Amino acid sequence: MIFYKGLLAVAAAMAGIYGAFCFGLYAYQARLIFKPTTLLTETPADQQLDYEEVWIGPDGKAAPGRGLHGWWLPGLSGQLSGLTLLYLHGNSENIGANLGLAHRYQTMGFNVLLVDYRGYGLSPGPFPNEQRVYEDAIAAHRYLTETRQIPTQKLWLFGHSLGGAIAIELATQRPAAGLIVQSTFSSMLEAVRFSGQYSWVPVDWILTQRFDSVAKVPQLSIPVFYIHGLEDDTTAAMMSEQLHTLSPPPKQLWLLPGAGHNNVATTAGPDYFTQVETFVQQTQPTVSIQPPTSPVE
Repeated sequence: MIFYKGLLAVAAAMAGIYGAFCFGLYAYQARLIFKPTTLLTETPADQQLDYEEVWIGPDGKAAPGRGLHGWWLPGLSGQLSGLTLLYLHGNSENIGANLGLAHRYQTMGFNVLLVDYRGYGLSPGPFPNEQRVYEDAIAAHRYLTETRQIPTQKLWLFGHSLGGAIAIELATQRPAAGLIVQSTFSSMLEAVRFSGQYSWVPVDWILTQRFDSVAKVPQLSIPVFYIHGLEDDTTAAMMSEQLHTLSPPPKQLWLLPGAGHNNVATTAGPDYFTQVETFVQQTQPTVSIQPPTSPVE
């Protein structure tokens, strides 16, 4: 009898520990997903790029010295001159770590707006979560379309990794000419399952930061180009395949052999420019409006 009581006590203690761990995951999951840094390790000035520092309020208006911090990189003479790209980065670091890839799009001719979500880089605010980064993406979109008066027929959305899920959500809420999604996942639930870290936890019950792109892509009404490295061990290429299958046309999927999560463009080399430029040129609506390159006061 004493033995069974002891066994029950041990079982109750283990259940309590398990329950406490599950509650901790529920309460603090945003801290496990978002990895913001405040130090800008690289700036456009370091690379001697032409740029403008921007600050964006929640209403999309210019807010010097406050709000979301970002960089406006005016497009160079390239195949896609006259178009604008809203660049939405992933869960780690900040816009400084994304400058290299953003510059590639600038070289193609895009005007590029890189913006940090609240809690990243120089953007003040509370710690990020799913709803907040969606709100920040909408503020950046409003800044481009309302403050800079860029026509949506000339505006493309780009998202890398977690930024891909944010870009997909934005594309279902706001108009744009097209969408480029690189190294993303089908949903946060599937990304967690793929990692294998919490296989012994009822993740589907606990997860609040859903980022459920697989449920959203059937609603897309703009061209979408999925890019993924076949050696990506962070978000499996099959997730982009799944999103591509569920997306309405026009759409394209490019799976790059030998590329991982963060080196698709460097691995592809010049072919990266060719693939992106070809897709955009084939799907870009033709309009004659030329957007201004400075905010309208």
